[in-house]
Amino acid sequence: MRSAVVALILFALPAAACSVCGSALKSKNTLREELAQCKAAVVGTLKNPKPNPSGTGGTTEFHFAKVLKSAAVVEKKAGVTIPQYFPVIGDTPPDYLFFFDEVNGQPTVTGGVPSSAAVVEYLSAVAKLDPKDVPARLGFYFKHCDAADPTVAGDAFLEFAKAADADILKAKGGFDPAKLARLLADPKTPEERLGVFAALLGLCGETKHTAVFTALLKEPLADRAKANLGGILAGYVLLDPQAGWAATRTVLADDKRAFDQRLSALGTLRFLQATRADATAEVLAVCKELLASPDFADLTIEDLRRWGWWDLTADVFAVWDKPAGEVREVKKAIVRYALSCPKEEAKPFLDAARKADAKLVSQVEASEQLKR
Repeated sequence: MRSAVVALILFALPAAACSVCGSALKSKNTLREELAQCKAAVVGTLKNPKPNPSGTGGTTEFHFAKVLKSAAVVEKKAGVTIPQYFPVIGDTPPDYLFFFDEVNGQPTVTGGVPSSAAVVEYLSAVAKLDPKDVPARLGFYFKHCDAADPTVAGDAFLEFAKAADADILKAKGGFDPAKLARLLADPKTPEERLGVFAALLGLCGETKHTAVFTALLKEPLADRAKANLGGILAGYVLLDPQAGWAATRTVLADDKRAFDQRLSALGTLRFLQATRADATAEVLAVCKELLASPDFADLTIEDLRRWGWWDLTADVFAVWDKPAGEVREVKKAIVRYALSCPKEEAKPFLDAARKADAKLVSQVEASEQLKR
């Protein structure tokens, strides 16, 4: 299980994306992305749902009300039949926004969300945002992250989940700490948003807001906090460096704690490395401690390589002959690091590594060649 999680963290996620956000969020499209990729976008109403006699699937009529993005495939049409069964009863919203592509001259749904006047107004405003004005763009999304309409609030948050750490830092002047403290204390705030909101509060909050973090980190941790340790710890470090770093070290060093919680705490280092130049010394110090961990040495070495931080080169190479270096993935990480390292000691290390395990070094070299 650990190897699958590690592979996802190392290779599946864009390095620039928010470090304290879940991978499932980063893989989803925002409404802005859906609008940019589709041929047409239409708001309308679902009617006459018909289930298939087999009991699975069906069709639903979609009656057009407003075209947000036009294309020939939807022009002069009053609606289309969606090859999916939407039981428009009870709490199911009848009003929808669908994104369409074109297949064989016919509109084909590529995505859709429940719609309302608020969604239409929001998406119309999104389309006018200047993508180069990062503070204004993220400031707009922040204002909508607690919108009454769940589609709007969810999409505004998703924009933060997919934003680069450095961009979030640029936009911190547009965040309201009182609003973030309220969202963090509200049990109705969706769990997956807590880590991001905590990191944002750390960026813009005041000393009085440290109480929010001590409450979130009170042992035994609530499930909501366990799933968001990376963001919570990052925010804590930003507001109270001494206490925040102590808490982060405690989580990472606790080998009795669930691995996913410790992995989430590793996101704290990644976030701070990307956003805080004044945290470099502490990030390096924690990385040096993690080199002794069989669970985290490979991830730490890969991070140092990706960041181009060569300060711990001697320490990284020394791991080869230590207990953590007995783990094959750790050895591979050390070789990858050596292949990228510009320091003089990298060549003699690689020569020695080839003598010790030529097959492993050759495998890593071949893998690196494929990436180029």
